[in-house]
Order: sequence, then C-alpha cells, then structure tokens
Amino acid sequence: MRLAVVGTGLIGGSFALAARAAGVFDEVVGVEPDAGRRRAAEANGLIDRAAGTVPADADAVLLAGPSHTVAEWVVRLADHPAIVLDTASVKQGVLAQVRAGLGHLPARFVPCHPMAGSDRSGPDAANAELFQGAEIIVTPGEETDPAAAEQAAGWWRAVGGRVTYMDAQHHDEIVAVTSHLPHLVAFSYLQQVDGEHLEHTAGGFRDFTRIGGADADMWLPIFRLNRAAVLQALDALQRDLVHARALIEQGDETGLRAFIEAAARRRRALANGH
Repeated sequence: MRLAVVGTGLIGGSFALAARAAGVFDEVVGVEPDAGRRRAAEANGLIDRAAGTVPADADAVLLAGPSHTVAEWVVRLADHPAIVLDTASVKQGVLAQVRAGLGHLPARFVPCHPMAGSDRSGPDAANAELFQGAEIIVTPGEETDPAAAEQAAGWWRAVGGRVTYMDAQHHDEIVAVTSHLPHLVAFSYLQQVDGEHLEHTAGGFRDFTRIGGADADMWLPIFRLNRAAVLQALDALQRDLVHARALIEQGDETGLRAFIEAAARRRRALANGH
C-alpha cells in the first residue's frame, strides 16, 4: 500500500509516521513544494521519497496542506483511483469550492478533520503519537462512497484516532466555538500584552496564550472559509463579555458568582470526559 502525503508538516508528517508504525502503508511519498520542508521530511524519516506530484499508483492521498489549497487538489485528483482524504478544519467552504470546480464531489474523496494539533509546525514537529485518543471528524457528502469513507476511517483508527461522522455544516458551527474562536480570543488578548507584562507571568498566562503562537498562514484561510460561523460565535462571546462587564460594574457579586460557577461546571465536565 502506497500513501502520498501532500504537505509534510505537523499533521501530514505525524500521520505518515503513525500510519507506517501501525503497518498500514508500505511506502510514503511526500509531495511538498517547499524545498526546506521537503528536505526536513526526508531527513526525519517522515517520507521514503519525494515527488513532484501524486504518483499514479498511490492507494491513498492525504491532503495536509493549508485549508485553502485542499479544493484545488481534490479537483486535480478527481479521476485518480486513490482514496483522497483531507485534514482541513473547515468543511463547508472546501466542499463548496470542489463542487464549484467539478459540479460534484468525487466519490472517493473523504472530507476529514483530525482534532489534534500543536503550537509548533513543520516537519520537525511531527509526532507519531499526535492522534492517540484524538477525535477525527469525518463529514462525507452525499456523493461520497460509503466504502471509501469507512476505509479512511479505518486508517484514522489505526493511528489512534476516535472517528465521529458529522454533517459538514454542523462541524463548522462546532469548531467555530471549540477551535476557531479560542484562537481568535488568544490573538486578540495578546494585542494588549507588552514587554513589561511578559516579565510578570505565571502558569495561567502560559496556558491561556499557548495557541496564540499559531501560524498566520494557516489561520487566515480558516477564518475566511468559516466566516459565518466564526462571526456567530464572536457575537455570542461579545454578549457574554458585555454581561460580565455589567456584573462587575454594578458590583453584582451574586450574578458574577453564578457566571463563574457556570463556567467552572462546564470545565469540570470537560475534565471528566464529557
């Protein structure tokens, strides 16, 4: 079995390492336009060889580049016999672009989103354990071959992921709140941090701002492709911030306590695995 990985950074490199360790694929071919990343992927053993394009005899193709590049690759590979899966954190926008280019979704294209990541990026950040216990959301379209979707799900399970099937629109609404909004909040908060602040930080600051070190080239297309859901999540957050400000301004400690305790209950539920 031959896997082609388009984009050999954190996600693509980690999948390649984990899939090979699990014995899923015999060879991994890297398709990486960036020469530096290509050399690093080879040096780190993420890929067996590099290629300028996806080999004709590839059995699987993982599209692990930036979200805005996925649709172009899916269109380009429309007639390729391999099962094609992506890793984009936005689904509706990508599927719309593919349908605009082809008029349909290829039957062997399986839209996926691994809910895993790091504040590091590139081939040097690749980690075979990245997907252990991570949720992998699969959002097949009406045209997607169920057998192809289940094959792709099997590969994700082999690298340690927990597969969930979901509608693309519902996926985008959920990740706008659980992933895209937290990053945007961190980016916004860090605008007010200066050198003096950095001299007086503790664990809470580091925990809260970790994701603020993310790659702008990755996040710009995510916010563009999931604009509607992100704006809706921002509106809801703004209402909560206005409410919290009013409680503090009015000295309403009863209301503020209820506000904090509601948040604490949700956090405990998360810690307890719910």
